[in-house]
Amino acid sequence: MNTDKLKIFLNLAESLSFSRTAQNLGITQSAVSQSISSLEDYVGTKLFYRSRKSVSLTPAGKLLAGGLKPVITQYDKAVTHAREVADANGNLLTIGFSGSGYDNYAIKKLVTGFQKDYPEVKIFLENYDHRTLINRLKQGFLDVVLTRPESFGSATGLTYEKMLEGKFYAVFSDAYEYTGEVPVTREDLAKERMIFLDKNWCLTKQANLQQYLIAKVSHLDYAIANNMTDYTQMINAGLGIGICTDFVVNPKEANLHLLPLAKEVNDEIGLVRLTDGQMPAAESFMTWVKRRGLPTTHPVDR
Repeated sequence: MNTDKLKIFLNLAESLSFSRTAQNLGITQSAVSQSISSLEDYVGTKLFYRSRKSVSLTPAGKLLAGGLKPVITQYDKAVTHAREVADANGNLLTIGFSGSGYDNYAIKKLVTGFQKDYPEVKIFLENYDHRTLINRLKQGFLDVVLTRPESFGSATGLTYEKMLEGKFYAVFSDAYEYTGEVPVTREDLAKERMIFLDKNWCLTKQANLQQYLIAKVSHLDYAIANNMTDYTQMINAGLGIGICTDFVVNPKEANLHLLPLAKEVNDEIGLVRLTDGQMPAAESFMTWVKRRGLPTTHPVDR
């Protein structure tokens, strides 16, 4: 299937106007109609309801649009990336990160500073869960990843630089009223509303802490966030308490409180790249960050 036809379909799915889609893409309205008819023949069903006054998606059309949009976006990104690689002469850097509050804050500061010293380097950013980031690093889609050692374990062929040490904390916002003691015990958390992170986004230590509470506290009140963005937003909104490292929380969010746990669980964060990678920008970036260090994490309530 020609990707141009898929792009015409997605544009029409958003505009719901044949004339507007033709104008958006610089083609004729007849070309839009022919492309949609061809795609409907290929799929074997109608994708749009058409009348003289309106155009709307059929249920099949909605399903196809929802599935195609991220695929086409990734396709366009991959093509652009491939062209950049061909033109970059080793001056391309793709950084992976999990999208936590701390990651977003740290990456912004690091990229801004690095580009001042290395303006010739072209930088891309990718956001996935930690394990997917490592897989994409091994596959050559990423050059360096901000992550924790749990994400790659004893895997060979990787060079890791520890940047910061941290711990797990009970984290909540001003909008949530915590009623327990400090440091926070299991008994304290048993009385609270908990926000847990989906197991596909969790690394082992956090997953174990969450599962421990579920197993040990009968009728525990908790909700599960589907990804890192939802997790941090739910905590910020005062919907409950999260158990996570200080590497998850944005240091500038003064409305958040980090309380130490009665039983300490330590962690660390750093940068990892392929040992035999051919991208000098990745090694330069890791060396540059190691000299300067990562931004400090959120202060802890005592």
